[in-house]
Amino acid sequence: MLGQERERVVVDERGVAGDRLWALRYEDGKLGSGKNHRRFRRTPGILEHTAVYDAEGPVVTTPDGETLRPGDPRIGELFGGGAELVREGEASHQDLGAVSLVGTASLRALGELLGDRDPVDVRRLRKNIVIGTDEPWVEEDWVGREIAFDGGLRLRVTDRIDRCVMTNQAQRGLPADSRILKTLTASRGMCIGVYADVVTPGALVLGEKVAVQ
Repeated sequence: MLGQERERVVVDERGVAGDRLWALRYEDGKLGSGKNHRRFRRTPGILEHTAVYDAEGPVVTTPDGETLRPGDPRIGELFGGGAELVREGEASHQDLGAVSLVGTASLRALGELLGDRDPVDVRRLRKNIVIGTDEPWVEEDWVGREIAFDGGLRLRVTDRIDRCVMTNQAQRGLPADSRILKTLTASRGMCIGVYADVVTPGALVLGEKVAVQ
């Protein structure tokens, strides 16, 4: 569902605490998503919903302002297919990495490739961490290296991230844009941003400096 901007997050061994810990799951075991895949089922309208945690657990808010919690029968009525909100078990809800990163210069560069005056909106990419960078695509050079943040968090960059049709899809506040994946495919091997594993857990606060080692 829709992401959130945070000034502070906690990163544990699994990744950003709470990120994708819960998911929309169908009777066939597939997870609700914006795409079809062996693990996912395309769920129209899912990017119009927000999901946050409160003192009682996860709460989903619909575009009409209704709130839904795990066990609410309206979830199955709304999304169909016997859908329900479930907590992660033995099978991970994550994609291929614990944490995802992108540099601001890469966002600007993709905007330029699209012929736009502004950087591509980072909401298209659904990243955990956005790092201020001067050189486009520099984060791809960090694969195999560690990055250390002021507060003690350390990550090891593992892979470039192959993008999918999620980048094109409409979401609350953003229209559909089919240019994005086509442009990435033609110019960047379909990639933008990187995955990282957690070496040393810790809190991350907006504005911390980063050292690549």
